[in-house]
Amino acid sequence: MTFPVLDLNSVILSSIGLALTLVLVLLVFGAYQQKAPVMRWAGGLLTLGGGYSLYFISRVVDMDGVRPGYAALAMTLAALGISIYVNGIRMLRGYRVYRYRSLLVMTILLSCNTVMLNLHAPVRWLILGNLFILVWVFVYGCRSLAGYGTDFVAQVFWLCCSLFASLSLWLVFLMLEVVLADEADLASFLAWPVHAYMAAATVLVLMAVTSLLLLVMNIRTQAGLQAMATMDSLTGTLNRRGLQDSANRMQAVSQRMALPMGMLIVDLDYFKKVNDVYGHLVGDVVLTSCAATIRSALRGGDVIGRYGGEEFCILLPNTGEQEAMVLAERIRRTIEKTPVSIAGVESMHDDTRAIKCTVSVGAVSSETVGYALDGMFAAADQNLYKAKQHGRNRVASNMELLMTQLPREISRPAKRHARVIA
Repeated sequence: MTFPVLDLNSVILSSIGLALTLVLVLLVFGAYQQKAPVMRWAGGLLTLGGGYSLYFISRVVDMDGVRPGYAALAMTLAALGISIYVNGIRMLRGYRVYRYRSLLVMTILLSCNTVMLNLHAPVRWLILGNLFILVWVFVYGCRSLAGYGTDFVAQVFWLCCSLFASLSLWLVFLMLEVVLADEADLASFLAWPVHAYMAAATVLVLMAVTSLLLLVMNIRTQAGLQAMATMDSLTGTLNRRGLQDSANRMQAVSQRMALPMGMLIVDLDYFKKVNDVYGHLVGDVVLTSCAATIRSALRGGDVIGRYGGEEFCILLPNTGEQEAMVLAERIRRTIEKTPVSIAGVESMHDDTRAIKCTVSVGAVSSETVGYALDGMFAAADQNLYKAKQHGRNRVASNMELLMTQLPREISRPAKRHARVIA
């Protein structure tokens, strides 16, 4: 291979400076973000910088060149640092982290290098052994970075994976060069110009990958904050703000496409008595359990949110009054037949194992009240009040109003037809 001649000492010194600068950035970032993976990256880069520093010091001190023992130890530290860095990537991805693999990499390299140096093994095998371990570490990093899906975060992971893969391929080509080189060229292997490129490329790739992964962490943090702003932490449903945003979007789509939109407001009957008799911890369990039961009875596109203290609102796309009434009745029966287990609640001191709950439901659709959200919420509230007034554990809707509208719709074409005949 023919490369432009570079000052290896300057390149290595610059790489050490970049690695230490990146470590400082990670230490500052780790104080505010996910600390565990960031600390792994910082530790890996610091170890890599230590390997580069050992190689640089040995070149400066030993005027005859770097001795193979120092070079092997520097390679061991570099491989260990990259392995620790990859473990940080796996921690960010949520994969299982094998801590012993970093120690295994260091142990294998130290053992093989020590044995081959003491036995005066051929230089070719010594070089190939070190390069093979380094290629394995980068391939392991590629596997950990492989993205899934088509969203932006997955594309970022694929970009990081391609950067690691480029270094792996470069090392494979270097191994082929070592295999094809003669003994005279291998004797000066440590002075090959490619080492300057590899040292700089490794640090630059790790710097780019780190920047991209920090971007991913920032995106996830923003998504988490957005979820906290629109989700109810107790029941896992939308809160009032998230419910209003979803209702606005559904109303706009339904009205534009002339599709009916339904709405249910579900209220837990006698919930105040549950808090008074069993305590607020049991009340929280009842709310969480009922929310999960309601969610299991919904269809794919339905949206549920916590409307008030013990009230849930359900938005139903492409759903008329009749379908909303059927779904509301299914929810009512499911809640009635599913007792809430409270056996594990710490505040319970009696033998009560489960509580039977019922709900009252107010159903409405755009077929009877129009698409205005304020009107739909008001009508659903009014129907809920009607269900409570008639004894609770029942569903109330505007079916009567819909039935009175149907004869009018049928009679209008008949009257027009009569005029034509006349």
